[in-house]
Amino acid sequence: MYTKLSIPERLKDLRVSEKHLTLEQLAEQTELSKSALGKYETDDNTEISPYAIVTLAKFYGVSSDYLLGLTENKNHPNTALHELHLSDSAVYVLKDGQVNTRLLSELICHPGFSRLMTDMEVCVDRIADMHLKDMNLLLEQTRQKIIEKYHPDEDDLPLRTLELAQISEEMFYGHVLHRTWLCC
Repeated sequence: MYTKLSIPERLKDLRVSEKHLTLEQLAEQTELSKSALGKYETDDNTEISPYAIVTLAKFYGVSSDYLLGLTENKNHPNTALHELHLSDSAVYVLKDGQVNTRLLSELICHPGFSRLMTDMEVCVDRIADMHLKDMNLLLEQTRQKIIEKYHPDEDDLPLRTLELAQISEEMFYGHVLHRTWLCC
């Protein structure tokens, strides 16, 4: 479950987890006092000077908005919307709160997301349709040649195998989507 970090927690997390520094080392590198830094990391009511906010944001490579808890984005506070290549409809859905954007962010960062997108592209763009039709046509042509040449009965194993090997689009897409969602 996701819990929003307080300002002191953000500062301590950046120092300890990301930079692996002691308060003394941070004070030396930022030229801010150790006592002030300690207060910033322990007291929710301590006012942080604008100078300290800017200094710490630059040092940690994050936005001041992130340090102040105004955003969860550490590094991309002012990314231009056109750089994200979102349609107006997508922006509206995201801004309007019609979807859980935190969950969407986790989904996008999931290691299986790229595979999900590829499978969806295959389905949406109907890329597999052509290959399915070609494969089914080849199987049916082979089946018809066997019928013409050998006149087997309808329960002939190779003949029946060629018939059952043909896959409908509904079967294929149902299987692909089912497999895609199970792996995530």
